[in-house]
Amino acid sequence: MSESDINPQWRLVRIGRGSFASVSILSGRPVAFKHVIVRERSAELKTEFEALCSLYDFCVTDSFFGVPRPLAFYDPHKSTSFLSAGPPKARRRPLRSLVSEGDFKLLELDTAAYAMDQVLPIPLLTAKTIRTLFYPPNMPNASDPTLCRLYFGKVIKELGPGGRPNRFLNSANFPLDVSRYRKLLEVAVEGDCVYPSVEDIAYGMGEMLGRLHWRAGYDGRDVEFVMGGVSFSGVAMYMIDFNQMRTWKRNPNEIQQLVDAFYTNDPYYPRPNPDDLLYKEFSDGYLDAHPKESRDAIDVGEAFLRAIEDEQRRRISAN
Repeated sequence: MSESDINPQWRLVRIGRGSFASVSILSGRPVAFKHVIVRERSAELKTEFEALCSLYDFCVTDSFFGVPRPLAFYDPHKSTSFLSAGPPKARRRPLRSLVSEGDFKLLELDTAAYAMDQVLPIPLLTAKTIRTLFYPPNMPNASDPTLCRLYFGKVIKELGPGGRPNRFLNSANFPLDVSRYRKLLEVAVEGDCVYPSVEDIAYGMGEMLGRLHWRAGYDGRDVEFVMGGVSFSGVAMYMIDFNQMRTWKRNPNEIQQLVDAFYTNDPYYPRPNPDDLLYKEFSDGYLDAHPKESRDAIDVGEAFLRAIEDEQRRRISAN
């Protein structure tokens, strides 16, 4: 964007809100803005933006899951706050489009925000299929799903006829467990949208967590794995929401921090059962993200997997 592109008819449209921040898109532009809700937490948002810049370089070149491309940060209450994402490390990657400080000022934001590429909604046909398969029949006016949370560590209780939930529905972040996702694969028609397999998704989750832990040095606390769209008719998998991540020192003595983060997250990852085939895919992806030439990296990766497996057994015994 440039200042001359800003048109008074364009506006920010909020597409999501949590306890920490809200997310808006600029109509007419494939750019999203994450705004902190409480002004006093602006420093946390800046830290998240800096983490996203690091993750983009570590994860986007060849990973199964993508991360939104960071563009710039701005706090309207600090005159020297503007930060633009640096040049990409990979030479073959295209230059990042810029959001200027002037662009932010013309938007007249009340609180700190950062700009990133928009995670596009799922394709229209996918949204229609999910609605047909899983929406309650008594909610004809509910919005179509836009993003889908990939809850591969949870069995969603089917409460209504035809496997439809009949109490609560979040169309903005519709939950897909493994059985729902497989049902989506079953009804897909050749020539329509192509969906990755559940095995590829489980492997990709492990790969991303491994990159977070070892390459980027973050514990992955509260990150989300979602299915969105790419172009008009395809799906793509993304990892989003990085404000609760904490750094760690890649030290075996700090493995418990990673275990706590794993179990604090919503149940995206397959549960750590060594006999479960999806967990095997997850653990393979996790270890493959650690450099094979580093025995320390592999030892730490294996120690983490053993630790979450032990914790899973403890939790099952406690119940």
